[in-house]
Amino acid sequence: MPGFNILFEKNNFLKNKETEPYLINNFITGESFSIQRFTTNKFLNDKVFYEDENCIILIEGVILNKKSLISSQKKKEWAKYIWSLYLERGNDFFKIFRGSFSGLVYDKKTLKWIIFTDHLGTKHIYYDSNFKIISSVITDIYHYWKKNKLKPKLDINAAYMLLSFGYMLDDNTLCANIKKLEPGHYILIEDNISKVVKYYQLPLSKVDGEFTDNDLETLDDLFRKAVSLQFDKDKEYGLNHFVALSGGLDSRMTSWVGNELGYNNQINFTFSQTDYLDETIPKKIAAELNHEWIFKALDNGNFLTDIDQINLMSGGNVLFYGLAHANSLYKIINFENLGIIHSGQLGDIVIGSFVKELSEKSFKELSGAYSKRLVDKIEFKPIEIDNFQNLEKSLVYRRGLNGANNGLLSAQQYTETMSPFYDIDFFEFCLSIPIKYRMNHKVYKNWIIRKYPDAANYVWAATESKITDKQVKFRNKYVPVKKIPAIVRRKILGSPDRKATKNHMNPLDFWYNNNKSLQAFQDSFFDENISRLDDLGDLKADCISLYNNGSGVEKNQVLTLLSAVKLFF
Repeated sequence: MPGFNILFEKNNFLKNKETEPYLINNFITGESFSIQRFTTNKFLNDKVFYEDENCIILIEGVILNKKSLISSQKKKEWAKYIWSLYLERGNDFFKIFRGSFSGLVYDKKTLKWIIFTDHLGTKHIYYDSNFKIISSVITDIYHYWKKNKLKPKLDINAAYMLLSFGYMLDDNTLCANIKKLEPGHYILIEDNISKVVKYYQLPLSKVDGEFTDNDLETLDDLFRKAVSLQFDKDKEYGLNHFVALSGGLDSRMTSWVGNELGYNNQINFTFSQTDYLDETIPKKIAAELNHEWIFKALDNGNFLTDIDQINLMSGGNVLFYGLAHANSLYKIINFENLGIIHSGQLGDIVIGSFVKELSEKSFKELSGAYSKRLVDKIEFKPIEIDNFQNLEKSLVYRRGLNGANNGLLSAQQYTETMSPFYDIDFFEFCLSIPIKYRMNHKVYKNWIIRKYPDAANYVWAATESKITDKQVKFRNKYVPVKKIPAIVRRKILGSPDRKATKNHMNPLDFWYNNNKSLQAFQDSFFDENISRLDDLGDLKADCISLYNNGSGVEKNQVLTLLSAVKLFF
């Protein structure tokens, strides 16, 4: 896994990365610290690993606006320009960067350390409770502790987050001794004091107001600029565009707008159950746009045996199958000539909204849990949610960024990844659009129909209909009018639980019930590892109940936890 480690000890490198030959390894040591950088052989002109008499600078990731930042400067050397930015702008100099990045600056004169992640936290940074070790890769912290015979402690509250939401909330990890740096924060170490500092926060959204034709033009202009920024980075390095494409709207618009802007040489990729909408829709779109297209069938769910491999990426802090399905494709792809993995990540909540209705019902619970059976056992950090703006902010950070950003880890194993919906300027503008217009994809669909009408001609997998089809509110959900008779028939006559069929992108229940070798593997994994929870109170009994009585998703939540306990605790 690419990234960096900082250990505040001399000459004590955390882990030999020579077993990962696709990574470039570099080291810098001082009287009281060791820095290890291990990065992919891609976008190296964006990355920095630099030392002189004044400073140490490390940048990991891609800075999409790098060219515009240095174009008017006399200092053309990227590292020296960054140092001048720090001297000019102070601790949060990187606030003007756009892209997916993390890094550090060490000021040798003041002995000050600044370790940061980007505005939306797309690059993970972990740190122990004493700030002795800071790492992009949580498993390197566990490795260091094991090497030094230190015992990590499982955070029971975090375990219930995993068993409910499928990811960690706020700055939590499964380990009580390790925290994750939250989006828009940096670690400041100065005068022997270490603390976490917030440098950026998304603005509060609006409830009331209007959405005009001029607003639609601004939205489209900002999106096109965001798409150009990330596709231009591929061109800068002479790499091919590798673009996700599914049955949803988000990846469709990334690929479609990129194509319209002249980035035609795209390789689209899809992974899904065969013959489901997430295969059939992108196949048609890629053919229409004259793109190359790669499809990875997920039939039978055999990738679900990669539990430990995925947890070594994530530290067990996220439901493993969400990473495993993508990794099942990435691990067989030759990325040598491929650039950024372009996606539509976050689109649904940026130009849409997590808030589904402006009513008191929306305040009753933190939505987004895969399983609600054990939610009551979680002690939530108190957050004031007294209006719809604070509600949406909480959902964006807790559910959107905490949940969705974990999905980036499998891509970051091989290259960089970016979505135009992560563009800060675009995101901020969308939040200025009143929630009532973003709810239920009102603005989203209007934008596509008005600006990219041909993109509206394909079915949207979420509704199994085109976005131009008339919809009505039925049982608190907007559904296409033409689907109501079928819904009523199913209610009257009864029908099999859709979760038990293969009509999904990831039909976990179908795979478990029909792939006997997978079922045997998962049941055996559970039986062999459940005793690891013997001394952890109710957690063992709760996991047994959830696995034996739960859905396919809930079974995989339990297996994620058991694997993490086996590997790290």
